[in-house]
Amino acid sequence: MSELIKNIAVDKNAYQIPVTRVHTLVLGSGASGLNAAAQLYLNGIKDLLILTEGLSMGTSINTGSDKQTYYKLSLCGAEVDSPRNMAETYFANGSMHGDLALIESSLSVRSFINLVNLGVPFPRDEYGQFVGYKTDHDPRQRATSIGPYTSKEMCLKLIDQVKGLGIEIREGRNAVDLITVGSVSPLVAGLIAVDQDGNFEAYICENLIFAVGGPGGLYKTSVYPTVHSGAIGLGLMAGACAANLPE
Repeated sequence: MSELIKNIAVDKNAYQIPVTRVHTLVLGSGASGLNAAAQLYLNGIKDLLILTEGLSMGTSINTGSDKQTYYKLSLCGAEVDSPRNMAETYFANGSMHGDLALIESSLSVRSFINLVNLGVPFPRDEYGQFVGYKTDHDPRQRATSIGPYTSKEMCLKLIDQVKGLGIEIREGRNAVDLITVGSVSPLVAGLIAVDQDGNFEAYICENLIFAVGGPGGLYKTSVYPTVHSGAIGLGLMAGACAANLPE
């Protein structure tokens, strides 16, 4: 559990900021952040805290389309597929790191089946095979969907899982700055957030999972939900190296 360790004075007027220490802090409550928290807990990391503007505020739970696609390793019929094949598809057109492509492909089935076990009703045939279809630039039938609100259903099931595990969630927080240590190659040590009443809070952590989504606030006309502006700028301001950001 997170621990309130002290209040610190930040100016000569002794304005007090509560400081919370936690092993792993998850910033953001979309499907990625929720799943990261749940998987860490199930793998032995119990000292967790999810910090979010709101469980109903992210892109994952607010977007929809005519056919929201979930992309995974092919799991139907006689079609040959493998993590290596899937990684090569990711890597083929550039703008993708090979090691990340292989990691994502290797964990594809594990991540997908986790959602199935949580109750996301991905379509299957009478034999239990998860049928797929070809999506854009896809050489195999890896895509699946439960309709316009696939990611919303994923979030709802993951929220139930996170709450069932007893992972602490603090809503109504906006991160405004990352705390770093070191000058040459700074490391993230926590963040500063503002609550709904405008009060500052400090969080110190061993690990920060930066699950804030894409840069939704950059666009005049955007498919991002109005409530989603993203926080990727905090990472860039703190010294994170950007890659594959054509925006």
